[in-house]
Amino acid sequence: MDLESYIHQAIFEENEKHTQLYEMIWSNFEEDGFVVTDEPGNEVDCIFKAVAIQNLIGEFIYRVYDEVNETGYEDIIRYLGNLGIGEESAVAYCESNPNIDTDDGDNELKLKNGLDYITEIVADKILELFSATDLFDYFFAATYDFEQDFTFAFEDVDEFMAFVDSNTERLDAYKDEYPSVLSWIESGMIV
Repeated sequence: MDLESYIHQAIFEENEKHTQLYEMIWSNFEEDGFVVTDEPGNEVDCIFKAVAIQNLIGEFIYRVYDEVNETGYEDIIRYLGNLGIGEESAVAYCESNPNIDTDDGDNELKLKNGLDYITEIVADKILELFSATDLFDYFFAATYDFEQDFTFAFEDVDEFMAFVDSNTERLDAYKDEYPSVLSWIESGMIV
């Protein structure tokens, strides 16, 4: 299995409800050249960035619904392990980046610091590509159980976007209800 397929199947489809949101963000990253999945040696970087997206969605869920954000460095190790890449490669990735604090000899702390740093970079890129109000709408639409007469499952990104576009008034009301969450997005989504 190629890396691109693995990321989509193992990471983005892990929570089916959020799949279209992940796909939308990731495809924008690809178009912008922020993720490169066809070059050898890029696997660790891609996994860190994909998990960072999960981390941001988890943080949004924590802030809106008060549910624990369970995304962590263990996810990176698990996803890389599924690709046959060991923890040492993730540690080496962190150690090769001068912006990631790796002074401590503790590999767990290095990976936590790496995920925190990459999550900040991913948050910056997302805010470069989308407005804060649009992000609130996308995150909320992907995570909220709208009360409807049927279970709404988005078939693709276009259907997800159509749903968001057709519910702007409702989503604006939720922005008014959760101003601190919108403020968190506007201020950089620091986890």
